[in-house]
Amino acid sequence: GVKAFSIEEFPKILNQTNSDMVINTYMSGVFLKVNDNQISYRLSANFFKKDLSFNNDCEDCERANGKLKDFSTKIGFEKNFVYGIVQPYLAFDLGYRRSGFKGDVKSPTIANNTNPYQVTTLKNGFLMSPGFGVKLNLINHFTLSVETGVGLLYSYEKQETVNDATKARTFNSFKKWEFLLKPVSMATLQYNFGPIF
Repeated sequence: GVKAFSIEEFPKILNQTNSDMVINTYMSGVFLKVNDNQISYRLSANFFKKDLSFNNDCEDCERANGKLKDFSTKIGFEKNFVYGIVQPYLAFDLGYRRSGFKGDVKSPTIANNTNPYQVTTLKNGFLMSPGFGVKLNLINHFTLSVETGVGLLYSYEKQETVNDATKARTFNSFKKWEFLLKPVSMATLQYNFGPIF
């Protein structure tokens, strides 16, 4: 199957505001499910790349512009409540996530633009994702589904900043937990090799 659409919170970059962390994605993943008529075991991979611009710290403090790259792979299961045309289900996944950002940070006003710098961040982490979804089987061999959930990410982050004027480099590292909301964690189109009905 393919992950056709999602609305989800991505891992925080620098001091990004929460509203800037929610991103819509399109055609950003693939998955494979094996069904034993009780539980579907699933393996998924997601990749997302986007030019991103956001306020750092506060609206008038700094503006960051750069490229976000995010990759995750997960293994888990889903359990249907009923079997039929409409199938609500519970899901749980464990996985790995890698999220990086590279760009420039400067003041949004030219008058205050005295200390611009380049920044590179990289997070590697362990991900837990419970979810709830609904599958719709209208045509034999094809399934549409929509899932919502949350993600709990424990990551190790490295940050490197380079001052544009002095070329001085600064390195920081952090270990932290993040709670990521996923209003639509995935809307998918799935092809079934076996008949549904």
